[in-house]
Amino acid sequence: MHMKRILVQKDTQFAVLGLSKFGKGIAATLYDNGYNVLCCDRNEAAVHDATEYATHIVQADVTDKLALQKMGLSNFDVVIIAFSSDFESAAITATILKELKVKYIIAKANGVRQKQILESIGVDRVILPEKEMGEQMAYNLITNDLMESIHRSDKYDIIEMRPLAEWVGKTLEQLKLRQREGINIMAIIRDEEIIAVLDAKTRLLDRDHLIVLKSI
Repeated sequence: MHMKRILVQKDTQFAVLGLSKFGKGIAATLYDNGYNVLCCDRNEAAVHDATEYATHIVQADVTDKLALQKMGLSNFDVVIIAFSSDFESAAITATILKELKVKYIIAKANGVRQKQILESIGVDRVILPEKEMGEQMAYNLITNDLMESIHRSDKYDIIEMRPLAEWVGKTLEQLKLRQREGINIMAIIRDEEIIAVLDAKTRLLDRDHLIVLKSI
């Protein structure tokens, strides 16, 4: 299934349901970057802790349709189901969110089978947390997946990114990215083909995906 994308803007409204380590990581990263975040959990202690990283906080059972309606979740742009230890509850919550016509639903899954079930319910994006942690997922949302980490070390990142608008149509020689930005383009993915041999005359196109080595 092709993952549906969402364009995140500064006024995008987020709701995070479930404040485990994963949910907390997403909510705190979004909040720290200036977004409005509603957080909800049934656990009183988790709700109390959320005062540090949430714009609005609700203590409720997220499998209760009436509780979700009262929160006005259909007015939110992105609702994230951040718990998966109780998969039945996550699936019920996803079903209710679809009934409430929530615009974009993200859910956490443990394993491929759970991912398939959530996608069949209509969840727009399913996260396998062993592959994508909460903080990284939040950054991917904020940057509209402009930069996606492939490898990270203390000295450099290897990331996949889209060319910035001002790079499009220019050659690598004109851009001088290594000198100006500390970015070394290792390969270009264009129309599902990998271009690994690049020269100074290679011109960047809007549809390109760049694999770059970036100094930290």
